[in-house]
Amino acid sequence: MMDELKAYLEPSSVNPVFVGVNKSLSLYSKIISLHQKGVEIQHGDIVIVGVNESRNSSHPSSQNSPNIIRQYLYALNSINIKGKIVDAGNIVDTSTPSQTYKALTNVISLIAQKEAIIVLIGGTQELTESIYNGYKTVKKLITLSIIDSHIDSDDDKTDFHSLNYLNKIVTENPSSLFDLSIIGYQGYFVDNSKIETFRKHNYELLRLGFVRGNYREVEPTLRNSDIVSFDLGVVRSSDSPGNIFPSPNGLYAEEACQLTKYAGTSDRTSCFGIFEYFPEKDQTKQTALLCAQLIWHFIEGVSQRISETSLKNTSHVKKFIVNTGTPGVDIVFYKNDVSDNWWFEVPVSKKNKTFGSDNIITPCSPNDYLLMSKQEIPERWLRFFQKAQAADNESF
Repeated sequence: MMDELKAYLEPSSVNPVFVGVNKSLSLYSKIISLHQKGVEIQHGDIVIVGVNESRNSSHPSSQNSPNIIRQYLYALNSINIKGKIVDAGNIVDTSTPSQTYKALTNVISLIAQKEAIIVLIGGTQELTESIYNGYKTVKKLITLSIIDSHIDSDDDKTDFHSLNYLNKIVTENPSSLFDLSIIGYQGYFVDNSKIETFRKHNYELLRLGFVRGNYREVEPTLRNSDIVSFDLGVVRSSDSPGNIFPSPNGLYAEEACQLTKYAGTSDRTSCFGIFEYFPEKDQTKQTALLCAQLIWHFIEGVSQRISETSLKNTSHVKKFIVNTGTPGVDIVFYKNDVSDNWWFEVPVSKKNKTFGSDNIITPCSPNDYLLMSKQEIPERWLRFFQKAQAADNESF
């Protein structure tokens, strides 16, 4: 499998730009090249992959953005994780974007089979669709979170580019997409009809103002994600001038780093991708350093992960049963006293073929529990309940 993987990749060539941390104490000292003899990818490793593909963008970049970001990432302070940090290199240049997409899909599939954690340095954000396709080979249902100022979907269902790649994911039939969340979109970039369409499909849309004022409410979304795709355009231009569509409004750099750390601490998230870096606009390399810090916080989150795959019959997990006010209908909550994380159960029909006989247990926030205690149905619970009901109807 390693030989097959290496066939798609070429080693990266990086000279870190050290700005404070000694080389021996830097992340660079922890990096192992996949192309070294005898290196194997194992469960829990972090694998860094670069993809210098932007030809399906209105502003294709001629510079090697993955290696520029690596220069600053590898110069940052070292982080201890349970596995290795493996630099797999960059996808070999291809004649057409479609060839790159196929290569990336295969690379993602091969690494995902090893149950490693992937950090993807793009490129433009339509590469998210290739990541999704790679995961379909190893997962039946996929949860995708996109941190972006736009919703990258338009009315042309046949066109495919960096601002219109979601159509291929959301219109897939049969679909492997269980849930989709758009985090940090800005209202003046998204028309109301698109918002209504996505909400009709029970997708989660979190506007920038909500995200900035409700971090604890965003954390469960990222904790429930298999794939997190980060568009640099979600960060305000004063903090990130080197992206393809800079905007005066957006997340502050510190807020963006908090979100990527949430993704890292999730024991479910196994792929984090960062996209839309435009080196030609990044004269001071401020955005390259921001990209490095976003990835660093994701890796730091990984180093602090706590396994939470089993919630039942565990001494440090408390169970709460809240009556909804409807006879015979209760909502079950769980709280992990170690991580302080919360979950709730969503009932599923025993005849459901999508989820099996078990109820869905999904991350939630303490506020969801408080709302339910006041007999108010949390929007998050209602959204997943409607998803389960829709799946029930499709199962008969």
